[in-house]
Amino acid sequence: MNFTFILSFGVAFLISLILVPIVGKATKQLGIIAHTNKRTIHHGIIPRTGGYAIYVSFILTAAFFLKTDNQINSMLIGGLIIFLTGFYDDIHDLPPKLKLLGQIAAACVVIFYGGISLKDFTIPYIPTNLSYAIAIVITILWIVGITNAINLIDGLDGLCAGISIIVLLTITMSSIRSGRFDIASLSMILAGAIGGFLVYNFHPAKIFMGDCGALFIGYMISVISLLGYGYKTSTFFTLSAPIVVLTVPMADTIIAIVRRKVNHKHFDEADRGHLHHQLMIRLNLGQTKSVLILYGVTILFSLISYMSQRHPLRALGLFLLFLFIFELFIEITDMISRKYKPVLTIINIFVKSDKLPKIKESEPYRRFIKKHTKRILAILCLCLVVGGGTSYYYYQKQAKEAPKHPEIIYKLNSDPTKLEKTIYKDITKNQNNVTLELGKYIAAYFAADYYTLSNKDKNVIGGTDFFYKSRLTAFKNYAKQEYYKNANTLIANQQNDIEVTSYTIDQADRSDFELSGLEDYKYYDVTLTLKFNRHNPIINSNGITVMITLINKDNRISVVATDTMQVIE
Repeated sequence: MNFTFILSFGVAFLISLILVPIVGKATKQLGIIAHTNKRTIHHGIIPRTGGYAIYVSFILTAAFFLKTDNQINSMLIGGLIIFLTGFYDDIHDLPPKLKLLGQIAAACVVIFYGGISLKDFTIPYIPTNLSYAIAIVITILWIVGITNAINLIDGLDGLCAGISIIVLLTITMSSIRSGRFDIASLSMILAGAIGGFLVYNFHPAKIFMGDCGALFIGYMISVISLLGYGYKTSTFFTLSAPIVVLTVPMADTIIAIVRRKVNHKHFDEADRGHLHHQLMIRLNLGQTKSVLILYGVTILFSLISYMSQRHPLRALGLFLLFLFIFELFIEITDMISRKYKPVLTIINIFVKSDKLPKIKESEPYRRFIKKHTKRILAILCLCLVVGGGTSYYYYQKQAKEAPKHPEIIYKLNSDPTKLEKTIYKDITKNQNNVTLELGKYIAAYFAADYYTLSNKDKNVIGGTDFFYKSRLTAFKNYAKQEYYKNANTLIANQQNDIEVTSYTIDQADRSDFELSGLEDYKYYDVTLTLKFNRHNPIINSNGITVMITLINKDNRISVVATDTMQVIE
């Protein structure tokens, strides 16, 4: 992990750690506390403005570590709206409709100012404009839904903060893998700010985050997930990974809506039927154990989300398995109602246990089942065999039809050095993962080929196959005036045995460099140190440090600029 990410996390953590007790003391004196009633669990006078410290810590750290653009600015403006909405609610108990209005306003800021929404959302036979409008509505529902889902799990000491940190760290790891360092940086700063608060919020809590904290965290997570970390254009994958990570708060919210509908209660009417309440009260686990269990469940779903980037089918299988187990828990603990037992009832058709719910069977139904049990089982087995065989045949057919070797889009030069062959192998292994990881090898190959003369003829410039086509002519002119101006003399005198024999990656990160008209693509800066087989008379050195700038465009990474950083004596 990049040291900058760790540093940003640490700075946000320390600022939050210092601010939380100061804010807690001040707001306690102002009387902004969490009042006790029949549905609350805490005892004593506890301030509920820890979210203020989280927000301020995030903003202060972001000012130093975040590179702003329209998207980041829109998130900060929307975050301010949502924070002020929650902060006012903590003090004056804002009506639910006005709170919802604030959330929608914050969502509209990132959609229309930041351009953050579901990308490439289309519905067959539906006009593009209508599809876009539907995508906007879904985006607003997503932001509002996740914002409230995070708020609803803020029911036990340390629960909301801990789960949010796990989610943000998962987003960070997935973003780093896919080269989205902007998302990773944003997530680490927010995780650090929450981490400093968690020190005081874990059981027994000395301060609560309040709505200003829970709504702000939920809002930021919902918007970050819309940036599509790990994926490029697919609407499905943009939301599938965060859905898996956020299974616990999302499931708890959906169950709460259904439960309150079944029991004829209003949605904003609080109760003790939440997942964390079931663990603590129904199973008598207490706050700490209940919170740690939900941490563990969130980590499991986070691992599945992370796995889905490389092994989507395995991840899907595990996700469905955990959902099945989760459904059993819902039915066993009566989270929705005492009568809601569909899966347990189906299981009992085969188990026939007196402890499980039964279908109210009529006499003709019982006679039919008794008479045709073997036939029904045989049909089910036949369906399983046919279905399994068909799936296996289809899988094998697809495997045969798929090309055994991916299309090679990066060319190895006709007379490669030993180092170039090694780097090229790394390129071919990673060429389907078009991220910064591949970019490192592209930069290394380009630099090795550019500075190696042992395999060059006169007027041949190294690295041209890896340079961005529209800038290739300018690059060749630059090379002829610089490194290759003297290189041609060495080649003509057969003194061109200079060769790059090793390299090290010193740094790799997102770049501020942008080509005119291509501002929407990703750019990377890779700094390398190269070692030569002997003293290089052109640069009068045995080694050199260079920075290679890359563009990630059209599923291909190309070099767009090179700069000498340091000549090593």
